[in-house]
Amino acid sequence: MEKLKKVAFSEGFKYLFFGGLATVVYIIFKFLSYQATQSGWISEIIAQACSIIFAFFTNKFFVFQHKSVNLFKEFISFVTSRILLLLFSIGMNAFFIDAHPEILMREFGISKNTLVALLNLFLQVFIIVVNYLVSKFIVFKRNNA
Repeated sequence: MEKLKKVAFSEGFKYLFFGGLATVVYIIFKFLSYQATQSGWISEIIAQACSIIFAFFTNKFFVFQHKSVNLFKEFISFVTSRILLLLFSIGMNAFFIDAHPEILMREFGISKNTLVALLNLFLQVFIIVVNYLVSKFIVFKRNNA
């Protein structure tokens, strides 16, 4: 029981737990804002903004338990890193799915649907890891004042 408690309160588990909740926030706001606007891209912006704001505050106060006086600087760093990774993901999709799917399809002997699934799985894992590292060592680093 003590080991389970240790895992449940570990930083990594809390990061994944609150990341899951951020995903729920995204889904709820995507649905509600789409119903209100009937626009895919407007509802996407609203949902992404709400989930990033939620993720920032849960990471700051619950995951990394970071105390600082420069909330604005941390927020800008957090949002910037999320936007850069979003652009990276868009670029990878544009290159490997839209422009040159044959590169990976031929190399791995897979269909385009399998390529889409595997690339998205890879990108999601990569982004989760990079977001964690950026949050821990840049945005919410311990000596950050």
